[in-house]
Amino acid sequence: MATGGGWSQRPRQCTAVSFGYKWNSSLSSRTIHLGRAKGCKLRSANLITIESLPWEVLLQIFSYLDISSLLCAGCVSKSFYQVANDNLIWHRIYCRYFTYKRKAWKPKGVDIATEKLSRISIHDYPTGFWKKEYICKYAGLGTRGVGQLLKPINRFTGLPSKYKEAVKALGITWIIVLREKNGKEHVKEQSKAYFNETSTTLCWNSTVWPSLSSLKALCVYGVTPLFCPSKTPAINGPRRRSLLAEYSLTNLEELSTCVGGDQLIKLQCLYPGMLLGCWQEDGELAVIIANLHFHQLIERSTLGSVTCQYSSPPHEPMLDDIDPEYGLHGYHCHIALHNGKSSFMSGSFHNIICRKEFIQNGFLRITVISSKKESQHSTITGNLYLPWNTEFLKGNIQHCCLMDVTILDEAEKPFWCLSSPVALHSVSTSTIRYNYLGERQAIDYKDPEGKVHIELMWLEEEKQYYIVNLVLYFSVKKVNAWFATNY
Repeated sequence: MATGGGWSQRPRQCTAVSFGYKWNSSLSSRTIHLGRAKGCKLRSANLITIESLPWEVLLQIFSYLDISSLLCAGCVSKSFYQVANDNLIWHRIYCRYFTYKRKAWKPKGVDIATEKLSRISIHDYPTGFWKKEYICKYAGLGTRGVGQLLKPINRFTGLPSKYKEAVKALGITWIIVLREKNGKEHVKEQSKAYFNETSTTLCWNSTVWPSLSSLKALCVYGVTPLFCPSKTPAINGPRRRSLLAEYSLTNLEELSTCVGGDQLIKLQCLYPGMLLGCWQEDGELAVIIANLHFHQLIERSTLGSVTCQYSSPPHEPMLDDIDPEYGLHGYHCHIALHNGKSSFMSGSFHNIICRKEFIQNGFLRITVISSKKESQHSTITGNLYLPWNTEFLKGNIQHCCLMDVTILDEAEKPFWCLSSPVALHSVSTSTIRYNYLGERQAIDYKDPEGKVHIELMWLEEEKQYYIVNLVLYFSVKKVNAWFATNY
């Protein structure tokens, strides 16, 4: 055994407390003894870990990492986070990708001196400055062609006609995070995504769900790859999250509405647009379905943060002192009933109006389809149902579906947009319509900005539903704020 103050081999019976296992002779070469030990106790101060290395050494090690590994290393500890955010490392990465290389020859000594002098100005910036600069500029490169995809507008919906292509070009996906009361989080990647005319339907199914009684909240996030999706896989590479919605699960029975069920599961609806499929037997989660409207979906999925949702810029109303009924006419309505996979009804209605005498109880009532005008009545293809599937089971829940409503103002700008699960319910009427023989049912939806009421009649001969009445209700507060009026 060496008698100097340098390397020494410890007896086998000594215990390495800092590592949590008994001493092994094969580990002796990995231990650096900084001073003469007294006894056989091994102190943690005598061990050199990677975090205890000098800053310059760590900086040199981290400089060899690729970008994805560098970002992952910054999540290990606080010290690693500081090294991984060093401006010198990220400035070199930034210059490597975004600075043109000099073609003129210069002596090597001049380059070395210039680099040393530039380090002074680089460290003048706050920590992480060049990291943010690189990420923001790289993210901007991936969105160059997206603006061109969003330019063509569908004249019926007022929304971009190539929304699906734009979402795929950005690599946007959606995840849910189930947060337990003790703070533990369960992340679920989307299982399937169906793109419809004005919305996308997302499904999450899993063989293992946490107990519903232990959950506190459910969060929906839009996830985009930090770098170009074609170069880095979205799931394995670094990604950023944007909060779309957060739902409380503490009092699920009080906060949710049952929209239907079958022998296996029942569907609980959480506003806005979230469906929880729970097993009839024990009430635990089976499947989760969400329906997201296209209006500002890309902005909400990319421009928010982990804790805050995207806030759209305030609307600036266009004043009109000439028209005495400004804000009461010129609306365009597009409505669709579907289940994600199949469409039951899709229709557009233009130049719908509201008269002043129809402003009652804080709402503007606009009749889109009148029960007295049979020429306006619209058909629904087949029976309304909502499919569900888990890893091993699947089924259909009758008399419920997904509804998308898009309202455009006089300038053909989105005024009110919604996507939500809805269910049929029976209604009684004193009037008898001999053209429609069968049960009369209705679909109702309500939120702080407005209401939707749809009445359907069953035509026995054709075995299908007819929409005989469609009425929209706009909140007077929303209309006044949008048009700067005073109704």
